[in-house]
Amino acid sequence: MDEHLQRLRRWIRNSTLRQFYTELDARLPKGAYALELEGDTLTVFRLEKSRGLLGIGARSIRRPCLAVVRHNDAIEISPESADPAFVALLAEMMRSR
Repeated sequence: MDEHLQRLRRWIRNSTLRQFYTELDARLPKGAYALELEGDTLTVFRLEKSRGLLGIGARSIRRPCLAVVRHNDAIEISPESADPAFVALLAEMMRSR
């Protein structure tokens, strides 16, 4: 996973967070992920539906699967905030780029 995180840092370093946000928004499956950009922090959430009793009370749950923080030229991605399955998905997307 460390190799995937390094590749991801290089990919982000070549653009701004807003450009990375736009590219992720276009490439990620709709309805499966949500993106949030606040200042120098980009957070990607996996959307999951919790089932209610007989379909009543079902709600969406947002689980963070990646948090990227940019400080000047440094890109921070903490391994604790990075879901290995999601990082592997991004690495696969970068290969097809």
